[in-house]
Amino acid sequence: MRRLRHSLFRIIGGWGAPGPGARIFDGLLVAIIVVNLVAVTLETVQPVAQRFPVLFDVIEYVSIVIFTLEYLARLWVCVEDGRYHDLPPWKARIGFALSPMGLIDLAAVLPSLLILAGVPLGLDLRVLRTLRMVRVLKLTRYSRAMQSIVAALQREKRTMVAALLIVVIALHFAATAVFLAEHKAQPDVFGSIPDAMWWSLATLTTVGYGDMVPHTILGKLIGGVVMLSGIGLFALWTGLFASSFVDELRRRDFKVSWEMVAQVPAFSRLEATQIGEIATLLQPLIVPPRHLIVRKGEHADRMYFIASGEVEAEFFPEPMRLGPGEFFGEVGLLHGNIRDTTVVSLSETQLMVLDADQFFELMKRHPEVNRMITETAAHRRYDPQKAPETDDQPVENS
Repeated sequence: MRRLRHSLFRIIGGWGAPGPGARIFDGLLVAIIVVNLVAVTLETVQPVAQRFPVLFDVIEYVSIVIFTLEYLARLWVCVEDGRYHDLPPWKARIGFALSPMGLIDLAAVLPSLLILAGVPLGLDLRVLRTLRMVRVLKLTRYSRAMQSIVAALQREKRTMVAALLIVVIALHFAATAVFLAEHKAQPDVFGSIPDAMWWSLATLTTVGYGDMVPHTILGKLIGGVVMLSGIGLFALWTGLFASSFVDELRRRDFKVSWEMVAQVPAFSRLEATQIGEIATLLQPLIVPPRHLIVRKGEHADRMYFIASGEVEAEFFPEPMRLGPGEFFGEVGLLHGNIRDTTVVSLSETQLMVLDADQFFELMKRHPEVNRMITETAAHRRYDPQKAPETDDQPVENS
């Protein structure tokens, strides 16, 4: 059951280079989300809704079944996620359910399930059906750009909050100033500070709807200062976000290069053309801090080389920290395809991933790499109490 759960996690919630199953699953879900977006939009056009009621109902019922099964499956496999590896299963599932994407997955089906269950919510049925538009937020999981926006906001949340606080303070000061300047001249328009806040917000954002206009000289001077201040304040906010967004895109645009492969000691003595050939075999992978990369006892199907960052591996007799140029995952491939070590990232780590088939091909074609990797595997498997001698042998170059 655990192996099934892990395999399902690799398809619907895993990370790294996606396999064929993951690509098919993601493609189908994206297609269903887009169909729902179009259906919810066209359903508000009465002639279309009256002409194709059965089609819209079929789309809705099929979508409810698929999204509900997807949510339950994600809730089941989330215990395999490295973010929750230190938690018991029930806490991991609560953590996923309360995460932003977990809440979006639930919101994607909850309105429809409530409608089907006939729960009296006191809301117009059309309003509830229109709430299905929240399903478009599920695209965040499949869009690198949207993921980068969310990551940028999370990374700069303290700075963003500070900038927002400055805007709120400026908004209140501007409303107070124009209230004092215009209250006597226009008591119906600027009757209170809350009334003046609408003008303040429209002026700070330089929108200027024209429904509230200062008449006094002092009020106009305040308006000019507020306009100029608004340009500077929102430019500051925009600049902070844009800088963080660009940094996040650059971080995610990680590609395996010749230089990255050359810094690995196992490859350092190879010729330039051989290093370039190996670079084409490696897949890039970025993992966040405290992420469970491999778990002891699971099936071994790939090897990892560290390009940047640091990981901790539970080798015998004590844990070992590995950094740029080092590798892990080779022991499981050489000995029974079962992981004998758990590895967790200590910081954001860029990895170069080598699949099992390409690993054995590499070992056969490059004897020096073969020797170094098998010697490292032998050292890591050594247990003075259980295995005074090791039987690790290089892979045959047949």
